[in-house]
Amino acid sequence: MSLSYSASSATIKELLMGFCLGVANIIPGVSGGTFLLVFGIYERVFSILNQISKSFVLKCLDLVVSCFRHPIPGIKNIYAFFRETGFIFLFKLAAGTVVAILALSSLMKYLLLHHFSVTYSLFFGLILVSIIIPIKMLKRFDAWAVLCLLAGIGLTVWVSAMVNPYDKIKIKSDHLARAYQTQEASTAGPDTVVESGNPVSPVQGYSSGYYLYIALCGALAISATVLPGVSGSLVLILMGSYFDVISAISELKSFHLETFVFLGIFGLGVVFGGLLFARLVSFVLSRFYNATMGFLGGLMAGSLYALWPFKKTVIMAQQYVKQAGEVICLENVAVQTNINVLPTSHDPVIAAFVFFVLGGIIMMLFVRNEVAASTADR
Repeated sequence: MSLSYSASSATIKELLMGFCLGVANIIPGVSGGTFLLVFGIYERVFSILNQISKSFVLKCLDLVVSCFRHPIPGIKNIYAFFRETGFIFLFKLAAGTVVAILALSSLMKYLLLHHFSVTYSLFFGLILVSIIIPIKMLKRFDAWAVLCLLAGIGLTVWVSAMVNPYDKIKIKSDHLARAYQTQEASTAGPDTVVESGNPVSPVQGYSSGYYLYIALCGALAISATVLPGVSGSLVLILMGSYFDVISAISELKSFHLETFVFLGIFGLGVVFGGLLFARLVSFVLSRFYNATMGFLGGLMAGSLYALWPFKKTVIMAQQYVKQAGEVICLENVAVQTNINVLPTSHDPVIAAFVFFVLGGIIMMLFVRNEVAASTADR
């Protein structure tokens, strides 16, 4: 009885840890790697992932084949193998993570659409305080660390300045508009009027090039997530794909094939990026620990440029967007650019400041535990 209760408690604890990881992955500024350190499972997760090799894959295939021959003993053998190698633990973390992402994606989409400045103020506060994490983890603050810090800042600011969200939205809208107009030309007259907010055509919304790009985004996002102090969601923001990903997740309930294909390709990027980066991060941190932490601190400091809550806004007369497999035409849509501006009297300055402070307080609570955990590990 006590053993069963202990196992159930451990499962609940591991699912809750996974849920926290999911929260970290969907909120820019909170690092999944930070939570791994706070929970004291950072090295455990990497040691499990580093077991994946050619012999490991062949063993898994052999166990799967045995299931077709002898189903019940085969399933028991698979469970025993994954339990022995620690992958049952990873599966529980993954389950909690998926639940958190599914539960919060719609909320995050709503906040970015209707409360952009306030939401980014929260992110800004989270990131500003979390810069302490890689800086505190430096073994020495020498010239090489400073150089790497400056390189990280320069790289992030350059990417943020080059990747304009408005340009990406305009290109995607034009792609959808051309697809719609091509189809409408054969079915409607030249005087056809499109009403704002109405579905106009169930056309393909993602190009093959964008599918490749989203796979790359998934690989880079998971690579950043496993590093303490770096947010995978922040990487998606910098690459201009964060809103597309959370929109697709929030639309899973529509059961549209294209949404599943989009997230499936993104997921493949996550899987391959995670497997490759698990070994790379172990190599880099073991040989260039101080330089890596300095560079991570620079990436986070530079990201404040992208997360400034007040942006120059451009009004799009017509924007074509993808929603639940259909193309929707919206009129007079306010789109934020990557150009930072000072707040005006029309901006929610007080609310933005309150959420900025709230984000800083939240992250400060995690920073205390993370620094203590990382110090204990070393």
